[in-house]
Formats: sequence, C-alpha cells, structure tokens
Amino acid sequence: MSTVILTTHGTNGDVLPFLQLAGVLRDRGHDVTLLTHAYYAGAAQQQGIRMIAIDTVAEYERHLADARGALLGQLGSFDQAELAAFYRRNRLLEHVRMEYDTIAERHVPGDTVVVGRHTSGLSALMAAEGLGIPAAWVVLTPAQIGALPVTEFLYANVLAGPINEMRAGAGLGPVRDWAAWLGSADLQLALWPGWFDQVGQGAPAGVRLAGFLLNDEGESAAPPGAAPWPGLPPSATARPPVLVTGTTGQMAHAKFFTAAVDGCLLAGREVVLVTRHRDRLPDPLPAAVHWYPRLPFHDVLPRMAAVVHHGGIGTVARAIAAGVPQLVLGYSYDQPDNGARVARAGLGAWLPAVRWSPAEVAGALGPLLDGACADAVVRRQAELSLGPPAQRACAAIESLLGGRHPAALAGAGATAREGAR
Repeated sequence: MSTVILTTHGTNGDVLPFLQLAGVLRDRGHDVTLLTHAYYAGAAQQQGIRMIAIDTVAEYERHLADARGALLGQLGSFDQAELAAFYRRNRLLEHVRMEYDTIAERHVPGDTVVVGRHTSGLSALMAAEGLGIPAAWVVLTPAQIGALPVTEFLYANVLAGPINEMRAGAGLGPVRDWAAWLGSADLQLALWPGWFDQVGQGAPAGVRLAGFLLNDEGESAAPPGAAPWPGLPPSATARPPVLVTGTTGQMAHAKFFTAAVDGCLLAGREVVLVTRHRDRLPDPLPAAVHWYPRLPFHDVLPRMAAVVHHGGIGTVARAIAAGVPQLVLGYSYDQPDNGARVARAGLGAWLPAVRWSPAEVAGALGPLLDGACADAVVRRQAELSLGPPAQRACAAIESLLGGRHPAALAGAGATAREGAR
C-alpha cells in the first residue's frame, strides 16, 4: 500500500474530481488523504475518504463572498494590490504552508505521491522540491493551461514576496524563475478527452489527457445543512423543463440568472433553477420557476430538455453524459473557452455577457430545443461511456510512485531549488 496525498481548492468543479480520484485510489489499495475545504467534509465522509480541512466552513463562505467582491468586479481592470490583499485576508498562503507541513508529516519516503490542483497546488510543488516526493498537477480545464502566462506574471510581480516568505519558513529558498517552477510537476494530468482538446487550443506536449470525470458520488453527497431533494413538482414533468444552474461559488455575473430564467420562460419552458445562493435571485420567483439549492445532476439532467449554465467544465461533462444540449452563458475564467468548445463541437451554443438578454437567450435556446444538436449530443454521449477516465488518471498517478527514491532526497531537493532559481 502506497501513500497518496491530494490537495485542491475552490468549488464543486475543483473539489469533486479530487474526491473521485481519492475514492478510486483508495479502492486500488492506497492510503489516501485529501486536503481541502471543510465545506466538503460531509461529502468526503459519505464516500469514506480521509479528509483534513484547511479551513472552517465559515472561513470558506467568507472566502467565496470576498472572491466575488474583490475579484469578479475587477476582471476588466485588474488591481494587483487588491489581489495581494485578498490572499492576506483569506490566509491562502497560510493554507499552503499548512498543507506542506501535513504532507511532510504524512509522507512515507520512497512510497508517496502528492497530487495538487493545477495553479493553486503550490504545496505539491514544494513537496516535490523540499521532500523529494513525486508530484502530479491535475489540470481541470483547458483554460488553466492557457492562463499560465498570466499566472506566472501575477506570482512573479504581485505574490512573489509573500510566497517566498512562506517558503522560507518551510526551509526553501526563493523562487526566481516562476515559469520553470510552475512547470516542475513530474506529471500534468488533464481531465478532459482528446476531442474536447481538439476543438480549442490544444494542451502542450507531455500533458496526459484522461477524459471527463462525472463526479456522481460527490453530487450525491449533501453539503452541511442541505435538505434532501424532494423531486420535481408535477407541473414540471409533463413537458421537459430547462435546467438553469450557475457556479457553486459566488462568481456568477449579476445578470446571469435573470437573463437565463427570463430567456427560458420566453422560449416557453418551465425552469428548474439550481443555486445555493438564494440571495442572488429575484424574490418572489415566477410560478414557472422551481428553485432548489442543490440537485443530483446525474439523476435530474436526463429529464431536462436542455441546460443553461455558466460554463463550468463539470456541468459541460454532465450535460454530455445526460444527452442534453447546453447553452453556456460564460463570463469569466475558463467559462468562455469551455462555452466556445461546446459550440464548436456541435453540442450547444454559448453567449458572451454582452449578449445576455432574455431575447438572445431564447433565440439561442430555440434551436437546441428543436433538436439542432441531437446527433452530436448522442455521438459524444456514447463516446463518454466507452472508457474509465478515473482509472486512467489514477494509473498515471501511480506511475510516479517510487519516482524519487529517499536516498536521492537531498539531491532532488537541491536540483529542484536550482531549477526554481
């Protein structure tokens, strides 16, 4: 039995894939620990995954609210000082140090691998550098790779001081070549299939494509305080409604829900609306709109005529698996790129924020409801069920075990530090 330590940060699209990987790795006989937000403790417990929280639920909720106020509103005119302040307020680098210390305590020299979320998984790179542990970075969406130059700039010009101070406390020297250090993982593992890679900017050589993970177990696990799903009301079952769902964080644009819901109603369909952020919605909602804080999408989506969503790659994959067309209202981060890939693959349509009006949404939704994407959706749905992407991903992770022998620990750390300089 080998030791695998995983670390991730974010919302459902960032955490549920790691829960699935953790479960598969455990079933393959490894001793697995997941480091992530306390909010997901219930899901981890339900799946029998050992989880160590990097925060509290209250801290996590404050972080999400702060992310919306501090980051979403400034996407067009980025304030570097505010980004640094955001990291300090939310103690994000303290979390990285806590993760590194936990990895150091739990690893078994010569028989451990650490798996981190691409971009934010700094503790995984530090463990590879300072402890000689082979590290994998899991890329959740193609835009994470496309945004690397921006990430490198921000780390080098905004966050270098705080990061290097945190590293010094862990006994590591300063990073001077950020591009080299951010590319230093032993494995970069991408969670999307080859055809999705080909309908946009492709991943660089060396990135291994495992395929979409569907995260069924994580969707079924209730977060803290969640009520069980009561089922759809009878009025929404006679004619398939449209599912509208936004990000599980608070980073959806203010116009998202209004444009999506009103557009569906204008297209003549009832709406199943899913978001845990009720305060972002009109009050009262129209009678034809049925709100739920959460739903098990693997059960619900096959009953829908279409889904209108924010462009998260997890929802993209789930819609394909359910065989329903999708309309992406993508605003920030990876969402426009995911939406453009959906449209190029013939699986639906996407609208940028400047075109978010009920009329535009209804106009884009109409052809999807009339079957314009039916053939492509059926073809990709069939392909999605052909292989076990989680097993492929875990086999790639296992290939790193023993990759850095403890006898070479000092040399490995020194080499990594030289590369980081």
